[in-house]
Amino acid sequence: MRILDLSLPDRFDGWSVRYPTNVRPSAADAREGLLGSEHGVELYTLSAWCDRFLGRQFTADITTHDWLSYPEQLFLTVTAGAVFRDEIGELSALRDRLCYFPPVWLYKLAAQWGRVAEERAYIGRTGNAGDEIGSRVIAARMVGNIMRLAMLVERRYAPYPKWFGAAFARLPCAPELRETLEQILSAPDWPKREAGLFDACWFIAELQMARGVPCAIAPSVGSLHNRPFRFVDSLQIGNALRSAIADDELRELPEFGAADQFISSNFVLAVPKFSRAAVTALLDLKAELK
Repeated sequence: MRILDLSLPDRFDGWSVRYPTNVRPSAADAREGLLGSEHGVELYTLSAWCDRFLGRQFTADITTHDWLSYPEQLFLTVTAGAVFRDEIGELSALRDRLCYFPPVWLYKLAAQWGRVAEERAYIGRTGNAGDEIGSRVIAARMVGNIMRLAMLVERRYAPYPKWFGAAFARLPCAPELRETLEQILSAPDWPKREAGLFDACWFIAELQMARGVPCAIAPSVGSLHNRPFRFVDSLQIGNALRSAIADDELRELPEFGAADQFISSNFVLAVPKFSRAAVTALLDLKAELK
């Protein structure tokens, strides 16, 4: 690091490389050189970087437990961005291993349809009971579930929440789906929210078939004890996807999904040991209940 202190230029390609912490500086400060004298450059071997930011090495085949234990934002940290030089090839090999999660992809899709099924009629049930705030909160949550479904169908990792909307907007399906999701969020009453959610789920179900997702089926209207609420039968869709999972143990897992499907705490998801502990606890409990 002393060599860097002595030899780094003040600027590279018009940008300052010297700032007092490793927190990303503002563009204005970087251009104006208002960042102090210490440099912000960090050097790691690939092994050391994995230990610090991923909490482990990914040198061998990745297990089902691994795929479920890590949030997609951590895999995206490795696989996104440009690689300028990699003569040894270790970084490229790591990115290839983590490029996507085919072993658990269908399971995560089925689990995400399960998330939709949990509250499939709640926009109408809360709204019909006069709970307008509750209906809006559930609608917003369901929009997030639909967006994550779209990410899964398009085989894209979901990033940290701050960038989730921007990542969704880059999906091939986003131009057609986005307007429906915005209508759900801005709807003045629960019937319009419910209608928007129905259309969005129908769209995703048809998108699965168009993308060739194994065992994807045409959507149908669901029912709940003859109550007058309209929704797509997401349970039927999820069960069909689950039937295409080749691994018997994975197919029989409860539909809690991966860590970032049942954990919403950014604090937990940002620390690999925490999210792994949560998944391990659920898997151990499932084994005890056999």
